[in-house]
Amino acid sequence: MKVLRSTSPRLVRWKCARGPREWIGTEVTFRLQRKDGETFVLFSHAKWRKPGEFMHHCSTKWATFLLSLKDWIERGEGRPAPYDVKIHVDD
Repeated sequence: MKVLRSTSPRLVRWKCARGPREWIGTEVTFRLQRKDGETFVLFSHAKWRKPGEFMHHCSTKWATFLLSLKDWIERGEGRPAPYDVKIHVDD
């Protein structure tokens, strides 16, 4: 990943330079936002060349990873790989 923007502690945006072919050129953004005493992670994985099965798979996996991170932060018990939720035969 190449860092496109980093505004600590609220924002980081990356551009995928290497990795799975479908990821090359996509952008991943994590933005933290506070509201009513809580912090929310606003996440996006954007600029895909075209929608497809792998993009949908990645969207679901990102959700499982972010929920695992939330559990780890709040309760000290996340589910990192290889214990993450399996959503596909090849996971």
